Amino acid sequence: MARLVRKCTQCGSVDSRSSWASADEAARKDAFNDKWSCSSCAWTDFELVEADGEEAEQRNPVNAG
Repeated sequence: MARLVRKCTQCGSVDSRSSWASADEAARKDAFNDKWSCSSCAWTDFELVEADGEEAEQRNPVNAG
């Protein structure tokens, strides 16, 4: 089973600095009470997504445009 990581709801950047085995574990470890902000756009809302393959590697995508 893939680990869960935060995904910014504004820009879609995946933050794999912290990961959890389940949503219950994330809740127990205060993932939702933590002061988190996206490293790409500073947005504070996120969703938990499975960190697998390419998505997990896009932790801090760079916008060259």
